[in-house]
Amino acid sequence: MTLPRTTEERAVALAGAGLAVFPCRDDKAPSCPDGFKVASTDPEEVRRLWREYPGALIGVATGSASGIDALDIDPQNGGDVWLDECEQFLADERCHQTRSGGRHYIFKHHEGVRNSAGRIAPGIDVRGDGGYIIWWPMAGCPVLNDDDARLWPDDLVSLAMKPVERAVSAPVSSRPALQDGGTPYGLRALENECYEITSAGDGRKHAALNKAAYSIGGLVASGDLDEGVARSTLRASLNSIRSRCRDFRAAERTLQEAFQAGIGKPRQVNRMQPADSISDDWAPMLKTMSDDVEEEPEPKDPDPDFSITEKRLLSVGGFIGDFIEHATHTARRPQPVAALAAAITLVGSLAGRRYCSPSGLYTNLYVTTLIDSGGGKDHARKLIKEIVAMANLSKWLGGEDIASGAAINTALSTHPIRLYMIDEAGDFLAQCIGKKASQHKAQIAQKLKILSTSANTVFLGTDYANAKERPREDVWNPVVSIYGTSTPSQFWNAVAGASLHDGLMARFLLFEPANSYPDTQNPDASDLPASLIGSARLMAAGPKYDQRPNLEPVMIDPSRPATPFTVPFGMGSSAILSRLETAQDELLKRYAGTYVTSLCARIAENAIKLAMIRAISNNPASPIISPEDMSWGGDVAIACFQKMRDGANRYAAENENQARVKLVLECVRRSGKEVSLSKLYRSLNGRLTIRERDEAIKVLEDEKRICLSSRTSPGAKKPTTYVRLAG
Repeated sequence: MTLPRTTEERAVALAGAGLAVFPCRDDKAPSCPDGFKVASTDPEEVRRLWREYPGALIGVATGSASGIDALDIDPQNGGDVWLDECEQFLADERCHQTRSGGRHYIFKHHEGVRNSAGRIAPGIDVRGDGGYIIWWPMAGCPVLNDDDARLWPDDLVSLAMKPVERAVSAPVSSRPALQDGGTPYGLRALENECYEITSAGDGRKHAALNKAAYSIGGLVASGDLDEGVARSTLRASLNSIRSRCRDFRAAERTLQEAFQAGIGKPRQVNRMQPADSISDDWAPMLKTMSDDVEEEPEPKDPDPDFSITEKRLLSVGGFIGDFIEHATHTARRPQPVAALAAAITLVGSLAGRRYCSPSGLYTNLYVTTLIDSGGGKDHARKLIKEIVAMANLSKWLGGEDIASGAAINTALSTHPIRLYMIDEAGDFLAQCIGKKASQHKAQIAQKLKILSTSANTVFLGTDYANAKERPREDVWNPVVSIYGTSTPSQFWNAVAGASLHDGLMARFLLFEPANSYPDTQNPDASDLPASLIGSARLMAAGPKYDQRPNLEPVMIDPSRPATPFTVPFGMGSSAILSRLETAQDELLKRYAGTYVTSLCARIAENAIKLAMIRAISNNPASPIISPEDMSWGGDVAIACFQKMRDGANRYAAENENQARVKLVLECVRRSGKEVSLSKLYRSLNGRLTIRERDEAIKVLEDEKRICLSSRTSPGAKKPTTYVRLAG
């Protein structure tokens, strides 16, 4: 949807939809006296409000005023803990992402629902009668689910309306059963609070420690955590930042006192009933699969369509979510999909040799974003440079071009992690895999194929005849990543005629937004958030290292094997991966004997890498691959596979004849309804002779993919032949 140009016109549009609106300042406070009490659905009154009290944001009065209520999820105050357990129950509800990375779930107003804070769980607020929300989609934030508002689920509305009860210690017999030291809710909360301690910057450590200890003490009192496990885990987190504490004994006293105070105030934890299983919506074929019975899905002609939406791909938080938010607000043409692709590659590169999966996969990825010229494809790449430079991590960046395969060897021998950011990636690939590729450039393609699978082992250098003067340089655990940008035509022209069997193209994750030209905006000129810089340094340092102002003491030695932290799978994640691997096998069987097998053979591998990247982005101190991480990783991997498969089907060719046929077909497709033979020849721009054009047309006509017709224009002596797509 194209948004109206001004906030006033956007507010009028919402009023026309029956929402009572009023102006708010950029800090979310009302800019008019009486705030939501003067909210209106009358267009003229709305215009008057904005003329007299201009506001950058649009407030919507909740409750009976607009007929809607909102469930406000604040991850910065513990809301993500509850959401991890209950998100699956909210999958069908309308959902807006907030500017800070939270969520607003929108429901039809239920009589009696009023404002409340933390009644359902910490970080979970309700907005009903007597309250308001900011309508974030009108401020450029994504709509994660654009379905119409539905009625509240019965069990959820009962929690929202439940009167606040004074918390009392639960009898031992009624407390939840503990496994591994706590309930899933308690252990997740403990993990999050420990991350807050270890990631707190100077000036925030005391507050973070006090809040974490008090909160966890409350969960011990409620029976959600074992006291010994909670206390020892908190102390371990404090010990990990000992070198950054000015007065460690004072910090220990703070932990002890806040922990005991929390035990005296048991937390009231409300949960929706647990799910029987985790649902996945990767593809129609996956919907037919059972956990207990393996069934072969019915083949679909011509290719299965997985229909994974952009809003699903963008359902991320942590560093990646913050990167997307900043990139979107500071770009003249906001391109959140391009920002997602860039952030994924950056996290994968920074995590480098610090993390690996249980199967030994590292986070190196080759990624390309396709956006037409003038669409804003360069902005995210510039942000990567800025973050890396300000985080003092420039050694992680490679050059913006690669001269030869030997140049890659030399770069890795000085630093085993390299993120290459390639503009005009289509031209770069054409030089490496095209039929006219020079020996130096062809060697790059060969090196990149080897390096994509060498991160968990040693990469052997080149042997030279004068070995004494030029000894072989081996590199342990090289992590090479690529983030490229290209126009679609440039990229697919590079692929056309290239062989996809050799596998380099199959190693790329391909992203392309639905719209290359979103509406322009006046970009936010704000400075790079310190949180992005700090998070980048945390990921580069890894979970085993203290935060230091200079990372040189933990600099990576390419001559020694890495000792990464193994990111474990959380409960339920392995089952999701198993179903994804089954789907991959079905695709391999479907496409056996074709180049498409090289594209789909890495879906599961890429999904694991992506899930690990998402987990690290959320919690670099102690990441765990959650079911949601694994499901999202599968979605992204399959969406990228489908994008590459569909483009390859349209442009790539196995031989010269097939390349000519596809070239002619694409020119006909771009021409519109029909095109004359002479105009078609001109559009080919000399790439084919008339004979080659006619041979390609004959093949397409025989395959019933085009239709030919002739007619004589008034005054013409000979008829003109026209070509159009069949059907």
